[in-house]
Amino acid sequence: MLFPVTIYNAEGKVKKVLSEKMLHERHWKLFLESKTLSFVTKSKKREMLKGLKEKLDREFPDIPVHHYQ
Repeated sequence: MLFPVTIYNAEGKVKKVLSEKMLHERHWKLFLESKTLSFVTKSKKREMLKGLKEKLDREFPDIPVHHYQ
């Protein structure tokens, strides 16, 4: 549930009122865009730099390894 938002200027007068409907539409538009972008990046292969993996293995030997490759 969203509530209308009132934006005031420096003098304290109402500058703009964002309606519940406008906020609802904006929320779902941004939500769907973020889902679309995450879908695109999910298919990409995650790669870890060679030196970084070796360094992490030395510093944290007890942590189980999860392969992202």
